[in-house]
Amino acid sequence: MIYIGTLEQCNQYDKKVIDGQKYQGVTTRWALPRKHPVEDLYCIVKHNNYESDMELVESLPDDWNASDIEI
Repeated sequence: MIYIGTLEQCNQYDKKVIDGQKYQGVTTRWALPRKHPVEDLYCIVKHNNYESDMELVESLPDDWNASDIEI
């Protein structure tokens, strides 16, 4: 499952998971947000223990693949 939202929303979700899981040492992040190739949208992997009000999808739509975009 993946959340789609703004960069700020994705970073806030990452911080929520980090704070809740108390990550130390090996990792300091839950997941890195990924930018949509054209739109001003970002996505981040959903953690099983944390919810968000961002859009939740099973998988990313095809338009998230940069190779599909015509130039």
